[in-house]
This record gives sequence, structure tokens and C-alpha cells, in this order.
Amino acid sequence: MSRMLVLAFFCVAAALFSTAGVAGSTESLRDRVSTFQTPSGSLPFARSMVTAAPAAPAGTTNGNTLAWTDLRPVATSLEAPFASLPEPLLEAMRTHVRWRTSKRSARSEEEFIAENEAAIALLEAHEIDVEALMRERRKIIARNGRIARGANPDILGTTIRLPGYVVPLTFNDQAVTEFLFVPVAGACVHTPTPPPNQIVHVKYPEGIAFSSIFGAFWIEGELAAEDTKSDVLFYDGAATGVQASYALNATDVRSFQ
Repeated sequence: MSRMLVLAFFCVAAALFSTAGVAGSTESLRDRVSTFQTPSGSLPFARSMVTAAPAAPAGTTNGNTLAWTDLRPVATSLEAPFASLPEPLLEAMRTHVRWRTSKRSARSEEEFIAENEAAIALLEAHEIDVEALMRERRKIIARNGRIARGANPDILGTTIRLPGYVVPLTFNDQAVTEFLFVPVAGACVHTPTPPPNQIVHVKYPEGIAFSSIFGAFWIEGELAAEDTKSDVLFYDGAATGVQASYALNATDVRSFQ
């Protein structure tokens, strides 16, 4: 059976089950994964983004349980160039940054003009090179922009566990052996495609039984940085060139329970 026909079959079945509310069908699976426990309580899971990591499933190894936010690289604070300034000077720089980044209409307000002039006077009195600090701030903005969609180097090469949803790519009979792993059910086709560092390209030769895009899973394995592009086909839509920043050869994939 071709990959597209298999996908069409599963997705049509999932859509029929979820709208009809058949007892014991895909709807019951979605009910079971509608929430999950985190250190801060219970958060919605099905059809929503996974923002925190729940407790690890029983029987797994000692991999590091991650939240999807952990996959994003840590951005440098825009205040880093002047964070070491004494508090009065730090507040003065904050005022000037707010002035420089405000709309022209706001910068025409007399009170704001006076506030900025007082800040500049204080900084100049202490011989602070304001323009040099602003140049460093612009460099940080550019650097943060470059890394925003890339992999987080702090978690590469480690064995991780991650909860999420499967977007099938390759079938062996009716088992999914290659897929994109995403934080949102139906991502890449039924909802907007996440940024590349919120997608993991997973290979799992053992294969998993797949019945619905709303079925939640755990994956486990060593996380690597690898830029990939994949074409996703569903019966009611498609996405081409879906980019992922991560790759993982899974050692374990199991349903979220």
C-alpha cells in the first residue's frame, strides 16, 4: 500500500472517530492524554503545545526528560552589555533604550523627552559610552536572531525523553518507522509548521502502530543536530520542505499514558 494511501486511511478514520464520539475509539485515546502532570500541575496536552515535561514513563532508562522549550537555544539578554552598571546608571540606560525603541509619537511627549535627557546627562556625567553600549546591544539582537531557529548546543549528544505527537513520513506495512516529532497535534499540515528547533526527525526501525495524529507518544534516544527537510502528505493537505533542526535514532517509542 502506498504511503499516501495509508496516511489517507488513518487520517480519515481519525477524523470520523473524533467527530462521531465512538466509545473505545480514537476519542477515548484523546481523552486519556488530554492532560498530563508536570512539576507545576496539570497542563493541557491534546491539540496543544507541550510547554513543560511531565514525569517519565515507567520502564524507561535514565535519559533526561525535556520540555519542548528546552530545545530552544538560550538567548543572550539584551541588557548584557550594561548589566554590570550600578543601579542608577542601569536604570538610565533602560530609559534611553526605551526612548530609542519607542515610536516617534511617544518620543514627542514632553515628559518622556525630559526623562531621556536626564538619563543621558547622568550617563555622560559618569563617562558612560552610550553609543558603544547600544552597538553591543544591536550585535546581541543579531546573534539572537541567528540562533533562534537552530539547535540548543547544551542538550546535544545526550539521551533524552520527550513527549509529543507523530507526523508520519515512512511506513513499513502499517508501522511508522520514520516520522517528525512535534509539540502540537496535527502540526505541519493542520496547524502552522513549528520552527525547525521545535521539530525532531526520528527514525525507529522497529516501527510504531499509528492510528491518529492526536495520539501522544514518548520518544527516547540520543539527540543530534541535523538540518533536514521532509515532505508531509495527508489526505486533506500537504507540506513540502518541512525543516527540522534535530535528529534522533529512537531507542524507545511508546504511547503516552
